[in-house]
Amino acid sequence: MKKLVAVLMVLCMVLTAAAAFAEESEPIVVNWSDYEADAADIDGQFAVVGPTGLVMFVPAEFKDSEISEEAQQGGTFMVLKTENEERAVVSGQVVEMNIDTFMAGLEGQGVTKYETILNGLHCYQFNITAVGITTSCIVFSTEQDGIVVFSFTLSDQEPYASLYKVMVSSIQPAE
Repeated sequence: MKKLVAVLMVLCMVLTAAAAFAEESEPIVVNWSDYEADAADIDGQFAVVGPTGLVMFVPAEFKDSEISEEAQQGGTFMVLKTENEERAVVSGQVVEMNIDTFMAGLEGQGVTKYETILNGLHCYQFNITAVGITTSCIVFSTEQDGIVVFSFTLSDQEPYASLYKVMVSSIQPAE
């Protein structure tokens, strides 16, 4: 009887461990080649985005806005708006914080993150909804133990939802 109980306990432990490993998912893989055809229908071009060493496809309707001195001091290097939006639709910011610390802070707020391989670059994706507005973010580590955050506001509403997919999938190293 003791052997049977021992075998059952071992079996329960193995099944529990298997379930724990099953929760860990593989990173999402996103490549520009999967969205390049969608971009062919959008008037725009690739542009270097700030001091990041990255390029991104920017639709022609998005205009680079002036960045306040305070925002620049906070690490903001890009603010894109359309003519009919008062708020930033896309922004980029460099933050002097370790990515693990940043992601742990998000988990503490109940934000679901998705590990992603974007055009060969390791990053994380997450969404934040506040006051009925969804902002989708992409976070990369920098070589200086900081992070680069790209934020796409209104990413769940057309026409921005379609543009969001194309813009995010286009982020890649400048060559």
